[in-house]
Amino acid sequence: METKHKFIRYAIVGVLGTSLHTGVLVLLVEVFSLPPLFSTSAGFIASFIASYLLNYKWTFRSKGKHLNTLIRYSAVSLSGFILNLTIMFLIVDIFSLWYMIGQIISIIFVPVSNFILNSRWAFQR
Repeated sequence: METKHKFIRYAIVGVLGTSLHTGVLVLLVEVFSLPPLFSTSAGFIASFIASYLLNYKWTFRSKGKHLNTLIRYSAVSLSGFILNLTIMFLIVDIFSLWYMIGQIISIIFVPVSNFILNSRWAFQR
């Protein structure tokens, strides 16, 4: 499958994962009054599980062993998670801005870096 089609599928999975991540974040902050850093972490975990399965089966149609692929995907996702946390920390704790500004900035930067790393490394056979 060519890169363009993979990117479109990745973007669809990304929208679903981002919606799940953001939904959990907002729910935990607004309904349960939990801290944004904890809430974005919980959202990330929910998104991670759903996105891995969709990307493995649908986006990249991987034939690799789940354990090897999951380890690589986890490393890529961890780098995205650290980037997300860094952005959220800067926006909320350093600049004292609304947490959704941090989430929007993360939505712009994290998916692009993750697609490059996933397509070139995590889901390669």
